[in-house]
Amino acid sequence: MIFMKLIASFLIGYVFGNFQSSYIFVKLLKKRDIREIGSGNAGTMNTFLNVGETIGILVLFCDMLKTIIPAIICTIFFGEIDVGEIISICSLGVFLGHCFPFWLGFKGGKGVAVAVAFALTLDIRNFLTAVIVAGIFGILIKSATYGSYTFAIMLFVCAVDFGYGKWVVLSAFIQSLAIVLLHIRGKSRLVATK
Repeated sequence: MIFMKLIASFLIGYVFGNFQSSYIFVKLLKKRDIREIGSGNAGTMNTFLNVGETIGILVLFCDMLKTIIPAIICTIFFGEIDVGEIISICSLGVFLGHCFPFWLGFKGGKGVAVAVAFALTLDIRNFLTAVIVAGIFGILIKSATYGSYTFAIMLFVCAVDFGYGKWVVLSAFIQSLAIVLLHIRGKSRLVATK
């Protein structure tokens, strides 16, 4: 019964994750396909850098909200299960729905904003530690990409270090690894098109 509720949480998250705010807002407001702009990535950073700050901030807000809302819903409906487990499984579904949306041919964003919202929803300590370390490193290196790598690593490190259960650690590991791999793939694709 608990396993079925975890599956339900994952599926609810995946459905919410398919709300591709960058694609939708750029299409509605700019009449363009975000996947044909800049890095070709349907995510927050590509929108922010190549479409504009206003739409970029709107996308960031929506990407974080689409992680927080289903986590709250699942926590309310499946309250007998450990809150950390519910949040981590639901957020993993959101993350995979965001990165691999079925209605866009499984080509979505790189998941950083969604993973940041996962950290925030899970524990403010996790969020602050990962974001501050990644922010400082990104500013010192002057690279948003390396800031994203650092955040991904810190997300997993914090999940282990703060003593969370196996589902939280597994979710953090999958999201961290996927962020790094998607950034590497995006970088190689960008070089190949030049």
